[in-house]
Amino acid sequence: MIDRLSAADFETLPEHRLAMVHGDKRIDFEVAGVRALPARSQRAAPPFALLLRDKGARASLPQGTFRYEHPVHGPLDLFTVPVGPDGQGMCYEIIFN
Repeated sequence: MIDRLSAADFETLPEHRLAMVHGDKRIDFEVAGVRALPARSQRAAPPFALLLRDKGARASLPQGTFRYEHPVHGPLDLFTVPVGPDGQGMCYEIIFN
């Protein structure tokens, strides 16, 4: 399933939001960017990087696998890496490779 996800699956999200369920909290991330990556894998869709922003947040979650709720594809367990603040909030990257 995850190897079939494409950049368009995240670029076209309603209000450019993707929700993460973390324990008993729900965090609505803003999709801050999607960029193509060089095709070096056998994935069904071209590889890409997804940048998410927790607007207004100052502290980051640890690196790890978290459950996201995609409105079309349902629950997705995705490895997420904090990349730091960008002036608008804390940013995270997910690589689909």
